[in-house]
Amino acid sequence: MSDFLESIEYETGTAIQTFNIIEIMEHAEGFEVLLDIDLDSGYGLEGVKLLVTHEDLDAYETNDIQEGVKYALGFFDQTLEASQLEIEKKSRKEPLKSTKTRSQEEQALKEKYNIKDDDRAWEDDRL
Repeated sequence: MSDFLESIEYETGTAIQTFNIIEIMEHAEGFEVLLDIDLDSGYGLEGVKLLVTHEDLDAYETNDIQEGVKYALGFFDQTLEASQLEIEKKSRKEPLKSTKTRSQEEQALKEKYNIKDDDRAWEDDRL
């Protein structure tokens, strides 16, 4: 029996597919939420107890316990995250090269690989 009480550390587990809130009980420090969870692996967890404090809700910038549970389980608004990532990517993009710079690079490649303008290899874009 003591074998089961020892802590085993794993790097990652399976993702949560869906969850259902069964019961929400409010306490002085926050909420105790009873959940049923369906995992991507096909297994399910029933009667899972999740404690969400008022501080947790403040950190998630919500007063809605259902939203807090979603955030606590990792269900964030993907459209918001995706748009923020897109903005970051755009701000890190290199400036466009001028046509003159591109043609100079092309000319350097042609000279390096001894490619003539009428050579088909240049059109095949294999460089």
